[in-house]
Amino acid sequence: MISNYHYFLVLAEELNISNAAKRLYISHQCLSKYLKGLEEAYGVTFFERKPKFSLTHAGNIMLKTLREIERSEQNLESQLADIKESKSGVIKFGITEGRYPIIIPRLLKEYRDRYPNVELTVYSMTSPQMQELVLNNELDLFFAGTGNLISRNLKHSLVLNEHMYLVISDNLLRQYFPEDYPGCISRFEAGVDLALFQQVPFVLNKPNFNSRIMLERHLQRRGITINCVNELTQPDIHYRLCAEDYAASFCLTMYLPGVSQLNQLGGSGSRLHVFPIKDFKQVNPLSLIYHKDKIFPSYTQDFMKLIREICDRYAAFPQP
Repeated sequence: MISNYHYFLVLAEELNISNAAKRLYISHQCLSKYLKGLEEAYGVTFFERKPKFSLTHAGNIMLKTLREIERSEQNLESQLADIKESKSGVIKFGITEGRYPIIIPRLLKEYRDRYPNVELTVYSMTSPQMQELVLNNELDLFFAGTGNLISRNLKHSLVLNEHMYLVISDNLLRQYFPEDYPGCISRFEAGVDLALFQQVPFVLNKPNFNSRIMLERHLQRRGITINCVNELTQPDIHYRLCAEDYAASFCLTMYLPGVSQLNQLGGSGSRLHVFPIKDFKQVNPLSLIYHKDKIFPSYTQDFMKLIREICDRYAAFPQP
């Protein structure tokens, strides 16, 4: 009775028979008949009908089992595709919002040149959302930091260890270090002590993001408090605000080219300085994350290699 198991999966995702039937290109009557037959065969109810359409305990058990069957079938297809040297398929890839404009334009172009018949679908969302989709077999893999992985069923392959830097405009340095400017610049290039920056305004990431978690651990260990005047999730906006002398901020390795580009463009703001942080021991391990039981065909393995190649370019990028 688990033939057409994807009917059940779509129904569990939609929790609405009409919407699920539309996605499956079958009639409402056909899908209702399928569900009734399935429940009669196993002698249990998989979905509550009232007060709203929802999975029962038996339904959740069935859903978990069918996801495993789906993953096994996909693994089989991946291995058979390599046997017949198939160069066509589908990759469902996730990436966080901040890294999307950094990685995706180049990745789409270079991968299409290598595999024009592979359909690459990219999703942009938070790490917890992508973890859930991978565990539900709705996403093949995603690119993110590994600091907040929550399941032992996830496997990760390290791509890049990012370091954190302080970003501050020339005008803010002049304002907050008037007696030591510009001599402080050469000294800070060897590393800044954040204890000296406690009065400087900062724009930071939201508390649940990896970069903010790393920063808070460092501050707590040092017993330092900094002056956060705003919290934003878009790193590119952080650096634009820095260039307008609104606040200082922090930058991970992959965002260094964006800071350098702002300096090249000039505009109304002052030049941005990027300084390493003294005694900052943590790194942000960026990885490709996927289900531990997932088997990828060669075109997906090559996709992962391409991401590593792109990230290697950022690892070698000099500080602005």
